[in-house]
Amino acid sequence: MENYQSTVIKIIEKALSLEPEILNEYSNSENTEGWDSLGHLTILVALDKHFEGKISSISEMAEANSVQKILTILKENSIF
Repeated sequence: MENYQSTVIKIIEKALSLEPEILNEYSNSENTEGWDSLGHLTILVALDKHFEGKISSISEMAEANSVQKILTILKENSIF
């Protein structure tokens, strides 16, 4: 797994108060405890903080309900 992927996964785990290494690139809101609407907002805030405000301007992030979608959107928007 590439470094940016593991960084994003760690940010999501911390935002959802999950144990380390619980998530992988196939994790999503349907198979991850705590990833509800409030959890999603917490993830977005944590990512925005980590990436210094660059996430809040990406409207697609509101619909990104999986690690894979988040990684794809971040890559498409040149966040890494």
